[in-house]
Amino acid sequence: MGWWTLETGTALWVVIAAVAVAGIVRGFSGFGTAMIVVPIAAAAYSPQIAVVIVALIDTLPMVPLIAAAWPRADWRQLPPILAGYAIALPLGLWFLIAGDPTLLRWFMSVVIFIVVAVLWSGWYYTGPRNLPVRMAVGGMSGFLGGAASIAGPPVILYWMALRTGAGVVRANLIIFLAAAELFAIAGLYVSGLFTARSVSLGIACMPVYLLALFVGARLFGMASEAGYRRVALIIVACAALLALPALDGLRS
Repeated sequence: MGWWTLETGTALWVVIAAVAVAGIVRGFSGFGTAMIVVPIAAAAYSPQIAVVIVALIDTLPMVPLIAAAWPRADWRQLPPILAGYAIALPLGLWFLIAGDPTLLRWFMSVVIFIVVAVLWSGWYYTGPRNLPVRMAVGGMSGFLGGAASIAGPPVILYWMALRTGAGVVRANLIIFLAAAELFAIAGLYVSGLFTARSVSLGIACMPVYLLALFVGARLFGMASEAGYRRVALIIVACAALLALPALDGLRS
């Protein structure tokens, strides 16, 4: 099998549609890609392929953001969180590789529903911020990043309460997510999940995602940030609901 092997069919178009929606949502809200694409692509193909698709499409758009974020990031916060991420990532990848596909899809959907509920409620972490806590937050992100490509929520909830200004929090998230993507890609490659099929699907989805990001960014400013956040969370919840394994019989 060559390194460009892309089968066509309903599954491909469903995933491309999910990627397009995810790109628009990410463009105007700043989050949501993995939480929309992962459950849909896992139902259409497999959880392992879904994670590779997200890792590939979400890396390229991070590049131009890093230069602007680099000098604004709080470099006291990042190293222990990234260390915790790197330590726990292999455990998440093991869970992804060894887990039953149906169980993995249930896990991904349940995690997404929990994240949506927490983000919708407005809760964020206000406890201690010492080294063990930072490592633990990074570890949660590492496990979720490896198992479901959902690395962002733990650090978002941890950093949202910082009194360092929104610019610093955004810079922290950009640098963290960029580094997390590099760790994840390396882990996926070493784990043998970069197959001809998964890489071909990821590359095929890239142009759609980049165009959708542009469209979403153009929409930004036409409504309040809170309004965008609510819309994004509703779309994420709908994607997770539609991809539940319990609905496989209806879809077939």
